[in-house]
Amino acid sequence: MSRRLMNRWITIAAVVASVGLLAGCPKPKPPPAQTDETPPPRAKVEITSVRPAHTNVGNAVTVTVEGWGFADGSEVYLGSLKARGVDVFDDGELTFRASEDLRAGEYDVRVVTPKGDQAVALGAFRVKERSSGEGDCVLLTVYFEFNEFKLADSTRQTLSDNAACIEKSGLTKIRLEGHADERGSTEYNLSLGQRRAESVRTYLVNLGTPGAGIRTVSYGEERPAENGFSERVWAKNRRVEFIIP
Repeated sequence: MSRRLMNRWITIAAVVASVGLLAGCPKPKPPPAQTDETPPPRAKVEITSVRPAHTNVGNAVTVTVEGWGFADGSEVYLGSLKARGVDVFDDGELTFRASEDLRAGEYDVRVVTPKGDQAVALGAFRVKERSSGEGDCVLLTVYFEFNEFKLADSTRQTLSDNAACIEKSGLTKIRLEGHADERGSTEYNLSLGQRRAESVRTYLVNLGTPGAGIRTVSYGEERPAENGFSERVWAKNRRVEFIIP
């Protein structure tokens, strides 16, 4: 075989070998797509729940707002109306008073901190009209004298009206929330608020209201109806509220 022919066969053999090697190698995979898995930054203030979420026209109620970012001095607005009785327990819970003069409708709940940070829960609180069958049936808050849990004559009359309202409305579950003004120790006021709630419950049961659906709880001085340092304010804070869960 001539040298030229031999070189040609060598070249052909090298090409065939390189093709075989390439055929046996896996195809390189493209690099994985880059994804941004960094979570969005957490809001400085957030509302996660509002309870109770409603009341009836003419029925004041203490509302609890849960979330995060709350601070002492925070303000609460129902729509454009500034709420009274705001009390911040910690950065995750505060309460305010939904007053009896609110008109029927849905209200956004907005919390504004002293630094100007805010959070809004759209349509989170509703004030409902009384149905035509209810007439003037409203469960009224009852009040107490200083350091007292006994029922005054006027309080007994209010409770009689409330008992009739409960029967007329067919309510089966009610929570009685006892409160005290700020004078006295925290422990004493919690005990006083509980005695007030139990006093109201006992009277209702004696009037024929089923006791199985009546729950009592005390908040002592922790949830004032109004903030301030006067007898007028204290008189409003010595109370038992009727809450429909």
